[in-house]
Amino acid sequence: MADATGRQLTGWDAATWRTAASDPHLRSTVVALVLLDGAPSWERLRARVERLTRIVPVLRQRPLRGLFGVSSPRMAVDPDFDLDLHLRRMRLAGDGSWAELLNEARRMSLTDFDRDRPLWELVLIEGLEGGRSALVLKLHHAIADGQATVLIGLNLVELSADPNPDEDSGPDAPDALFAAAHEVSLADIADNVRRGIGAAEQAAETLLNFAKGSVTDPVSTWQSAAETLMSVSRFTAMPDGPLSPLLTQRGTTYRFAGFDLPFNGLRGAAKSRGRSVNDAFMAAVGLGFERYHVRHGMVADELRFNVPISLRGDAGDTSGQAANAVTIARFALPVAGLSVDERMATAHEAVEHWRDEPALRLANPLAEVSWLIPVPVLAQAALASDVTTSNVPGPPIPLYVAGERIVGMYPLVATIGAAANVTMVTYDGSAFVGLAADERAVPDLDALVADLRSGFATVTGEPVGAADPLVEPGAQDGTPKARAVREAG
Repeated sequence: MADATGRQLTGWDAATWRTAASDPHLRSTVVALVLLDGAPSWERLRARVERLTRIVPVLRQRPLRGLFGVSSPRMAVDPDFDLDLHLRRMRLAGDGSWAELLNEARRMSLTDFDRDRPLWELVLIEGLEGGRSALVLKLHHAIADGQATVLIGLNLVELSADPNPDEDSGPDAPDALFAAAHEVSLADIADNVRRGIGAAEQAAETLLNFAKGSVTDPVSTWQSAAETLMSVSRFTAMPDGPLSPLLTQRGTTYRFAGFDLPFNGLRGAAKSRGRSVNDAFMAAVGLGFERYHVRHGMVADELRFNVPISLRGDAGDTSGQAANAVTIARFALPVAGLSVDERMATAHEAVEHWRDEPALRLANPLAEVSWLIPVPVLAQAALASDVTTSNVPGPPIPLYVAGERIVGMYPLVATIGAAANVTMVTYDGSAFVGLAADERAVPDLDALVADLRSGFATVTGEPVGAADPLVEPGAQDGTPKARAVREAG
């Protein structure tokens, strides 16, 4: 019955859907803004997106809800799928500036999905400054995390301005699914019972192993059980409020910004200290936020960071291309008065500590339990976060879409309760940083952007790209845009 009525959202995906649908502070959209060096062929682009929807079936799937509305939706192929409702082209009303482009991406992000259709939208925006264009892809976080978004995009791009050689047309379109509400409800009940039985069997096995261990090796058995319980307690702890004395207000809207920098500088800064790129990234973000507080005459000794930790590749991960395979580590990170070395060290220690937490691998079961917690309580915990950071590795080589070269990839992710979300994607020798900032928490976005750019410049020891990537060349020699200008010259 489950196969005939689609796949039910479970675990982290289901929790994301529920909270995003119930509280506007927790709006959960992922926007990828891709800059192209010209206007792509519309016919080729449309054919590529059509092929993409057959390779990644979730792009043709809509949410199905039962009679009672108490379960998460099921995802099933939309019998009325219409590509033209999800893919469109437009020109901006003004001069095609970076600010105008970001405003359009913001409008898309803050506009809710049609929950009776597949949960995505792709817009080609032509006529930007410098003859460029942009693709703005919007996805619901319940069907894709940041890494899944990159994986989806890789099925859209090409290796040169010409079509990929010997590339097939992809699979046939998946069969549409027709299911009445009562059939969906019965499938939900069957799935819930099946999961309940599975959970009971797992609990019984755990108790049996615990009983055996209590006889054969009582010390380590009880110690392991205590560590797991303490880890779950830390993982589920509800913070009282933000740690920042400045980033205290929250609204239901946010604004976007973005900039780029040479990836070699960031990677080199990390490698020279025996640290990871993520350590250097978090050090730069922390330094930027410290400087933003100083700008306002305040000191934040610590900030509460949310850091997604990927579970892709873990045993039992069946996420495939389009899904969430991630859990969130939430911890206080010192930011005041530290050297760059100390910032990287504290970031490394904090993330590695959470990677070792036993509760990390219980993220999906704990997300299922979250259905017993009222959304306002979950929202209160989310609103107590100061900043979310995420670092997503992207393709290291130049890529093309429908004949035009990609010159920038900016991840723009909803704040989801935090004061700000800073996400980085690497591509073709550059690191592209996207920022979403709550308008009440950060009323002077330009100032925060300047401080973050300054933080990255300090960590890397190199200048950072312009706050407006569409300005005439003058950005780093290592950025795709500057390279393209040199090649054209």
